[in-house]
Amino acid sequence: MPPRPVGPANLPERIAWVYFRLLVPLVAAAVLWIISALTGGVHPLVALFSGTLALFSLLHRLRPGWREGVRLGFAVSVLVFVAVLALEPQRLYVRAVYHELIVHLLLLLIPLNVLIWHLLFSDRPRRGQVLALALTGAGTLAATRWENVAATHLTTSALLLAVSLFTHFFAGAVVDLQRRMREEERRARQDPLTGLGNRLAFAEACAQTVTPGVLAVLDIDHFKAVNDRWGHEAGDRVLQGVATVLRDVLGGGVPLFRWGGEEFVVCLPGRSVHEAARVLEGVRAGIAGHTFGEGQRITLSVGLCAYGPEQGLAHAFSQADAALREAKDSGRDRLVAAPAA
Repeated sequence: MPPRPVGPANLPERIAWVYFRLLVPLVAAAVLWIISALTGGVHPLVALFSGTLALFSLLHRLRPGWREGVRLGFAVSVLVFVAVLALEPQRLYVRAVYHELIVHLLLLLIPLNVLIWHLLFSDRPRRGQVLALALTGAGTLAATRWENVAATHLTTSALLLAVSLFTHFFAGAVVDLQRRMREEERRARQDPLTGLGNRLAFAEACAQTVTPGVLAVLDIDHFKAVNDRWGHEAGDRVLQGVATVLRDVLGGGVPLFRWGGEEFVVCLPGRSVHEAARVLEGVRAGIAGHTFGEGQRITLSVGLCAYGPEQGLAHAFSQADAALREAKDSGRDRLVAAPAA
């Protein structure tokens, strides 16, 4: 299957991958080499900073579960280094002729990281804003101190501040746009009434490589009678109630879809037909024993079929739908499994 294009949902993950796997090690090596070349030796502070960058890059690669802490710890470490750079410019013993080059490096790296940090923390935008503003302030102060050491005018530090603030507001707008696009993307794949996946989400699931399992089609029996007797709003509440029961009984990790009307689709990856039948019998019994809204009692008919790489979800759906019709014809409120292929 061809890889999915980068979209609003996975853009921060891709940026984090490029940032920690490529950019951070490159910056660590460049800082160590440049400062060492300018000072004629390896300064302990520079060696510590470069080693810290390399460590965070390694942790991001080797400890996926730590990535929340890694990105925050990394940002704090960079802020500490830039603050030290601002407070103690003389102690780095950089020859005077190279002071302006340090300022130009800050002018390059500070706005770049302001932009990346906004995207890196796009799931926590307030944290990204605070860190980016702190980096802007620390970077501007560092540039000002190094310009003073170099006995130059404050033009570069003022430019750094202006560029960083522009980048800050621009990146904030990008993150907000990304959030809106991600929300629209989610809504496009979600049934607005029940919050379950819709047909588009199911079609995308069908196009992906699947772990063998069982697909079930569930249909509310005599749902038209609910609408006729209690009204369509009551019918909507019944549909929402069924979706809630499905989530409660099956758990949040099970793919659930509303196919349309009163019909639902459930995917149970990694389950045999026997195991899935036992689970879905629990769902059917739970629905039958549940009282909805104004006292409505309903039942479910269920058809199910196994699927796998050879017989995908789309084929399993047609087979399960045929089994559902058989359950309906046999008296409703029951489960029927499609014959094995």
